[in-house]
Amino acid sequence: MEVDPPAPEHFGQRSDSEKISKMSEDLPNNQAKGKMSSTINRQTTFFPVKTGHYLVGNEGIYKVGEFLGEEGFGQVAKCTKMGCQEFFAIKIIDDVESGKKEFENNLVKLYECFLFENVICLVYEILGESLLDRMRRQDFVPTHLCKLRPVAQQMFQALSALKSISVAHMDIKVDNIMYVDEESSKIKLIDFGLAIKTKEMLTGSNIQVIPFRAPEVILGLPMDESVDMWALGIVFATMCRGDFPFPCGTEYETIRGEHVGNVDHVANFDEMTEIHREQFELFDDDDHRAFNDLLKRMLEVDPINRITPSQALEHDFITMRHLSGESQASYAATAKNVMRKTQLKVMEVDPPAPLDLISSEVIENEIRVYGRTVSQLSHPM
Repeated sequence: MEVDPPAPEHFGQRSDSEKISKMSEDLPNNQAKGKMSSTINRQTTFFPVKTGHYLVGNEGIYKVGEFLGEEGFGQVAKCTKMGCQEFFAIKIIDDVESGKKEFENNLVKLYECFLFENVICLVYEILGESLLDRMRRQDFVPTHLCKLRPVAQQMFQALSALKSISVAHMDIKVDNIMYVDEESSKIKLIDFGLAIKTKEMLTGSNIQVIPFRAPEVILGLPMDESVDMWALGIVFATMCRGDFPFPCGTEYETIRGEHVGNVDHVANFDEMTEIHREQFELFDDDDHRAFNDLLKRMLEVDPINRITPSQALEHDFITMRHLSGESQASYAATAKNVMRKTQLKVMEVDPPAPLDLISSEVIENEIRVYGRTVSQLSHPM
């Protein structure tokens, strides 16, 4: 049965690619100003590491290949470890003080870190394309629910892991969710440069990229980690539609879109269902009703009533309890097969376990990465 249709003509004619790319790349006005100025300064000054250079780490020597782009306070390079054919992504940070922030908030799987010629190097597993890249590669065709479901399950597991250690990501968007490889359904949540302990979230903080900004953030109301659930709801609505669910170029447009006609209009649920009914041979009304119900709970304007990660993992859309009728056999088989390929047993974020790795106020004394403190990195023995 067809799950991925060719791009509909009306999707190909729109500027969804430019719109999603531009809005997703916008930075929060306050907390990310440091990021923006850091990026600008790095572009106009000499960066000490170039393609072909060798980085000497604690676990081996890495040859710098192509630069994959910039993330947070550093540049990311695809590197080869000498003596093996395995690739790694190394984030190279030329600002030691900014680099210490990465230790405080980094939850992505980290193999090792080291100081080399006055730059901090963090060695990560190499990942594939971002959700944004995949949507762009597929011409922003709406994502079938059978392919959206495994992404949803993994992201709920990620948010559940963060909630368990009282951390909010604060920057969930389509380009901070990455697939493990080109065709995989397995994903990882990346870029914890703005992550913060929930008890340190300040009312009135101007966080999150505007299209994914929760109502309580815009209105300057008390907030907690549920802002991540709202942002994730916008991600899923964007995947389902192939574009943003409402005009969101400014805070005014965003809050107007979130308010007018209650939350039902936010993702325009009926329109999304009809788009999928027209474009996909494989379609199930019950699955769309389950997805729409989940999305409404994620986009609940009152954060107190917003669905939690653990509740979302038990929702019918994830468990597929609603796909039990004989008439749904073909659809259910496809849905379960897609989920089976992902084989999710544990969350896919790979956070370091101890909370004190994240909550330390004196990073030099408390942050430990593979047995070495940041102080030792700054002053190697």
